[in-house]
Amino acid sequence: MSISTSKNDKPAPSGWHLARLVVIPPALLYSRPLFPMAIPLKKIPRPAFAQPAVLPIRRIASLSLTFVLALTMALTSTAAEAASPYDLPIREHRFENGLRLLVLERPGDKRVEAKIFTDMGAIHETPGLLGAAHFQEHIMFKGTPSLGTTNWSAEAPIRERMKAVEADYIEEKNRARNLIRQRGAMDDYRHGEATARMEALQAELAALEEEASQYRENGALNKWYQAYGGTNLTATTEQEYMKFDINLPVERIDLFFRIEADRMANTVFREFDQERMILVEQRLGDLNKPSTPYYEQMNAVAGLIHPVFWPEGYMSDFYEYTRTTQRALYEEYFVVNNSTIVLIGGVSLEAMIPRVEHYFGWMEPAPEPTRTPAIEPRPGAERRLIYRNNEISPRVEFRYLIPAVGHPDRPMFDVLGEVTSARLESAVEDAELAATVNVNTRVVHTQRFGVPATMNFELILSDAGDLAAAEAVLEETLATLGEGVSKDELQTAKAALRTQWFRTMRDASALAFEIGHFQTMDSWKTLPKYLAARDTVETGDIERLAGTYLVVDNRSVGIARPRQTVATAEMQP
Repeated sequence: MSISTSKNDKPAPSGWHLARLVVIPPALLYSRPLFPMAIPLKKIPRPAFAQPAVLPIRRIASLSLTFVLALTMALTSTAAEAASPYDLPIREHRFENGLRLLVLERPGDKRVEAKIFTDMGAIHETPGLLGAAHFQEHIMFKGTPSLGTTNWSAEAPIRERMKAVEADYIEEKNRARNLIRQRGAMDDYRHGEATARMEALQAELAALEEEASQYRENGALNKWYQAYGGTNLTATTEQEYMKFDINLPVERIDLFFRIEADRMANTVFREFDQERMILVEQRLGDLNKPSTPYYEQMNAVAGLIHPVFWPEGYMSDFYEYTRTTQRALYEEYFVVNNSTIVLIGGVSLEAMIPRVEHYFGWMEPAPEPTRTPAIEPRPGAERRLIYRNNEISPRVEFRYLIPAVGHPDRPMFDVLGEVTSARLESAVEDAELAATVNVNTRVVHTQRFGVPATMNFELILSDAGDLAAAEAVLEETLATLGEGVSKDELQTAKAALRTQWFRTMRDASALAFEIGHFQTMDSWKTLPKYLAARDTVETGDIERLAGTYLVVDNRSVGIARPRQTVATAEMQP
């Protein structure tokens, strides 16, 4: 069969496999896309396995001394004597194809924390397909032509037939748009759920997936990692990034490069509908938490336009995913020039550059992926949400739009949050309220963003009768920030933030996450500046933030109360 090379016309390198680390079947490593294919196809030469390229961890035998010296002189290092406790000796290399490598060397460490970040997340979704980024993470665990199959040559033609059947299904679904479009507002009414042809094509797709499953090797990726000392294999997708990570012995780092390069170039979307149903189950689990619908409604009130405020998908979204729509996300965003590798442990940048080049260097840079054009409008009025539900604990919440990471004011809000949390605890006690104080910058799951988001001040109550008093406590306490902050309050807040950071520094996984997260939000170089800026916050800064951002026209108020108290409460002025 023939395989498309629409984005990566350069053939995979000779010996592109696990070298001496593991022995894998001599399967082809194809350039994408495998499914669906929209342009003429051509085959990539089979890698030569007879004489695999071996790059030892401790010594790079194949590099000339001249090259090593030139490379060392070219590298920019921040490993000089630290000017502040936040300086990070991160060493960076940018490959010709745009891939970024960040290494924080810890000589003598026997292991390495390895993460690969892709600048793609929920903010790149479209209405009707919310949760597609999260779903993409799931199906990218399903392997490639060389991982996850017992017989790719037999499986591939089935996948080709699926491509054609799904194209027919999409065409029929578009033709039936007036039949199946949403009509009801308070119910699910529509003229029809599907046409007979849609149902027949869905059944054919399911039968083809079942036929292909006979060649499925479940958990192949996990088996390779676990067999060679890998631990903490995880993946995460949030609004602005997707990451895959593993902790490995340093001598097995090639395994990470080989698997992640293969995943980037050759993912096969196996068990598509099974993974769809896993998202359905996860959604049902989220909805079992009474607070989920409230927070989703509150996000919708606080953010008018920007997709950073959108949820991880409604039930109707999950059934709209197709292999075609997911492949479009994969093709555009999972490209080498949209990715960053972060390594922390007993490896050096000099040793890692040729190894990464070996596995990723053959990939050509793609056109720069589309960035979301959404810009959240400047707030101009207070917004209020009254959420009536008998299962959720009563609460009052104030949210304010705040700037993104990269804006000079953003680090100051971390200090403001610590100060306000302490003041609210004291105010709740003085008012004799049975309440839990919750101050955060979370939207959905994440606390920091490269786009404007919100700072949230919430009081969760035991008694709905205290709602009015709780709202008064919030308003009065936040107003005091404009009157100044004591030196002791600032010192306590800064000390708490420093403690949190020093704990992060001790955890290689947590530290690697922060480095990669800041790179996707702005730049990893912003991270130490961000941390240092928090230490310089003064009382005048807090007063200015309060006067600029914590104002009524930038406020979204959320009130959750039981339904049975609505009539009484709404009679009150």
